[in-house]
Amino acid sequence: MKQIVKNGTYQTKIQNSKFIAYCVKVDSVEAVRKRIAEIEEEHRKANHVCWAYRIFQNEDVVAHSSDAGEPHCSAGPPILSAIEGRDLIEVVCIVVRYFGGIKLGIGGLIRAYGSTAGKALDESGAEEYEIMTTLVIGSPLDKYSDVMRILRKYSAEFQQGFDDRSITFNVRIPLKKQIDLIANLKSIPEVYFT
Repeated sequence: MKQIVKNGTYQTKIQNSKFIAYCVKVDSVEAVRKRIAEIEEEHRKANHVCWAYRIFQNEDVVAHSSDAGEPHCSAGPPILSAIEGRDLIEVVCIVVRYFGGIKLGIGGLIRAYGSTAGKALDESGAEEYEIMTTLVIGSPLDKYSDVMRILRKYSAEFQQGFDDRSITFNVRIPLKKQIDLIANLKSIPEVYFT
């Protein structure tokens, strides 16, 4: 899987209709909804604000699209197809249409929405996406430096919390490094996972 490198836009005119695509990095359904609402507000006079997203949530890929008043499956699914065809994740692509007076037909709409989204996605670039996972690790205070040494070795992102006798680490690490990290941490006596 890949993710976009940067947010991108693309604008084109097809049969007098203006199409504007926005591709934005997102990491949750809430972020998707917020961005769609912002674009809808910015383009209040547009005839249609169609969209699709694909994110990684609860260890699974979640995807959804909307035709936003265009004929069934003529806008949202072609946008989603452009995302899936590039194997992208953590992205929402929103395509705004200002109707220009000429009907495009179902085939024309599919091509217009799909190609406009695709060009905006290409403008955004792509890079490999690493699936992240979260671990909760507990340790006695006297093992703090041993745990820290291993977390640094794996360049793990973490937050820590202390009490009188122990420390808890909330660790975020690429899924592919999880097994090795756990094996290394298990070599420290009294380290536990919750």
